Amino acid sequence: ANGCFNGDQLDIEKIVNHVNRSNPTEPLRLEYVMMEPATSGSLTFSEGVWVIRVNKSQNIRRQRFTIAHELGHYMMHRNKSESFTDEVFFRTEKKDLIEYRANEFASQLLMPEERVRRAISDGFRNLGELSERFNVSSAAMKVRVQELGYKLKQNE
Repeated sequence: ANGCFNGDQLDIEKIVNHVNRSNPTEPLRLEYVMMEPATSGSLTFSEGVWVIRVNKSQNIRRQRFTIAHELGHYMMHRNKSESFTDEVFFRTEKKDLIEYRANEFASQLLMPEERVRRAISDGFRNLGELSERFNVSSAAMKVRVQELGYKLKQNE
């Protein structure tokens, strides 16, 4: 954890800064920029620097997941391409697996299994309360809770 959590909320910007400091040969920078509404973010390599760009017009919870997703690309896929854009319409089967892995990385980073399980055992069973506790979207929390094997009530 190294001081990167405030309660159960991960300070994703602090993680990006830590990754940047720990890998000086492939620097990483985070930028908040205006993007098309259908684009959440991107990771590109330019002039010796990897840049995570996040759509600043989107909800903060979406931005946090996007940062973690693009960080996943940086950690796992930067040797495969110099550019990743979170565009839904132009995915190939091969790219879908890469996107799935980046989503999985983001989910596990922002909602660690042991913290989610502890929150649920402590009585947080409403998706809205859990998503607020971890500062992620309800949709992201729903997927994570289901991945961990929990059953949801029909109205959630």
